[in-house]
Amino acid sequence: MNQMPSTEETYWILDPDQISCLASAPRMTIIDRLAADGPMSVDDLARVIGMKQTAMYHHVHKLESVGLIQAAERRLMPGARKPQTLYATPAPRMRLARALNQKQHRETLKRCAAAVLRQAERDFADGFALGGIHEGPERNHGFFRLIARPDAAALAEINEHLQAIADILWRSNTPTGAPVALSWAMAPLSDDTDPRTQEGPTR
Repeated sequence: MNQMPSTEETYWILDPDQISCLASAPRMTIIDRLAADGPMSVDDLARVIGMKQTAMYHHVHKLESVGLIQAAERRLMPGARKPQTLYATPAPRMRLARALNQKQHRETLKRCAAAVLRQAERDFADGFALGGIHEGPERNHGFFRLIARPDAAALAEINEHLQAIADILWRSNTPTGAPVALSWAMAPLSDDTDPRTQEGPTR
């Protein structure tokens, strides 16, 4: 499926083929890099992501075929015979959030979430090799997990903060800043945890 470039700041990913295409950590990373850093060639992407060019061509072709990326311009490198195609995302903000409200996407979105978390594991491991700042206001390396019982007002506040964090990252994306990856997952849990509400063993 090919779509025209979006004129909006945010591109909402709702097409089933597009969502299925993103159930892949490398393809999500390509989308994130292009959205953050602007048009890049396959060579550029392979270098910054650390992937072989042959594999990168495969993923780029998949993303382009469903309209998640598009050819933005052509660039002729010194000494090269043919110009390189530079790819870009349809909008600077590529989002899946609205698809969560549509039941037909649930199985595919579970695979997308798994891809995000697999990539987060790799990002976190790579952070040690890069010497992340572990303390202080400029910390760029860490993780966090907590189980709580927020009420509706607290959930609203949490979601406002999560949106504010995303807005800060989008707003502060500058050529001079060092790249960071932020991944998060929130999910409702079973409430069958109180032993007082559970039947004892049958004797």
